[in-house]
Amino acid sequence: MSCPVTDMDRAVIFYRDVLGLRLLFQQQDWSEFDIDGQRLALHRESMPETQNSGRVIVSFEARPIESITASLKAMGVRFSGEIAVYSYGKQAYFTDPDGNTLGLYEPPEK
Repeated sequence: MSCPVTDMDRAVIFYRDVLGLRLLFQQQDWSEFDIDGQRLALHRESMPETQNSGRVIVSFEARPIESITASLKAMGVRFSGEIAVYSYGKQAYFTDPDGNTLGLYEPPEK
């Protein structure tokens, strides 16, 4: 999975320092992070596409979602709405500095 970004340095700071993802490497046009053995890549685009046009939403497991959401908000992350509760779990959505939609997901208690 990869996300388009317009400013690689700014994006790496967000994903590494705000979201706490482990940076594997950073280059001018491509960077990768490790997420529990999976990779999330950032690729640089000179012109951003229409926000979220045809893009996949990356969601991260968050337990408890309420405290993680509060921590991210304290760091300036903007959420699009409140935490939604469903039979399959809780979800909250936010954007990175380039407008890519990301989500938090907390599975239901067993």
